[in-house]
Amino acid sequence: MDKLQAFKLLKNVKYNRDKTVDRMKIHLVWLNFLFWTNQYDRAIYIINKIHDGDKKEYFYCWKGVIYYFLKDYNSAQVFLQKAESLAPTNLEIKYFLAETFYAKSQIEKAESKYRALTSSAEFKTIGLYGIGCCLFKAKRHDEALNFFNKAAVDAQKNVLINILNKKGLSLMILNRLNEARLCFEECLKLSPNDNTILSNLALVLCKIGDYLKASHIYKDMLNKMPYNIIIINNYASCLAACNKYDEALKYCNKGLNIDPINPDLLINKGYCLFKTQQYENALECLNEAENFVKDDIVLLNNKALCFVALKKYDDALNIFDNLIVLDKENLDSLMLNKAYCLIHKEKYNEALNYLTKIKDKNYKNHNYYTLKGICFEQLGNEESAVESFNKSLSIA
Repeated sequence: MDKLQAFKLLKNVKYNRDKTVDRMKIHLVWLNFLFWTNQYDRAIYIINKIHDGDKKEYFYCWKGVIYYFLKDYNSAQVFLQKAESLAPTNLEIKYFLAETFYAKSQIEKAESKYRALTSSAEFKTIGLYGIGCCLFKAKRHDEALNFFNKAAVDAQKNVLINILNKKGLSLMILNRLNEARLCFEECLKLSPNDNTILSNLALVLCKIGDYLKASHIYKDMLNKMPYNIIIINNYASCLAACNKYDEALKYCNKGLNIDPINPDLLINKGYCLFKTQQYENALECLNEAENFVKDDIVLLNNKALCFVALKKYDDALNIFDNLIVLDKENLDSLMLNKAYCLIHKEKYNEALNYLTKIKDKNYKNHNYYTLKGICFEQLGNEESAVESFNKSLSIA
């Protein structure tokens, strides 16, 4: 809920429910001024002065909304519920309560209030969108998507932007990446300079693998926000993904000049240094980042790869052992790397054991069969060694 939306709805409560209030009275003009200039504490004082014991929903509603923008959601709830008790059918008040419950992460209560709005043609779109947001927050993304689609049908431009953005996020979480991209692109047609939507589009492009296009978006955003650490880091990540490691390092250093202990930038810089074969410097960066983040999978994997490159296989094996517990999604890759280290430690049986556990066909490549061949050869199984080496050659 933004201030303009809240103010318009407050006016509805005022005129629909309290015909006796004179809009031109100086204290009401002053209240409006304080609201728009974020002087909320003084606004509360004015309301108390106007209110003077008069228990009308209009004043309770004003108080509730001001406490909402003060982020004192408990007080907001108290006064909005008082307002609702005096005007139980007022939809503006129900909306304010829905937003307050949502801000408090009381999702079921928020959803109930949003559902009450859908019976009104005026509030139907807001209600459907609110239900979708509740379901999204509850990680029920398929259901949320259904409500965002319903909300979009009759939505006006300002609301449609929010709906499409949330819809895009739902699609991205559901791994419907191309649909998410199209959704964010449609959203940008309505709001071309919205940085949140631009960031979301860049993110989904990265997930699709279109790092070049994502990098163009981040670069344009940096022209407007040159000191934004998140954008600097994301841009550097895209450059690295495009194999532009030197340029990526330049932006990592730029970001670290602003925030010298930013762990994301340190990890990113460490990766770029690794890719440019500056292994000791990479380890220095990654060790520094580890002071601020623990058990970060990307950090640990990059450290292990640096140790492998430096032929410090014991150090690498210790990290791979840890990662095999932490990172089940990349288990095959980790087992392949661990087998490589074990072979260099002449632990061929153990290496072969890890190689045989690899299931993903994508990892059964030239390197995989070469490592298996080495293990079989060193263990005296010449027939299996020849078979593995032949498979390796056929793939290479």
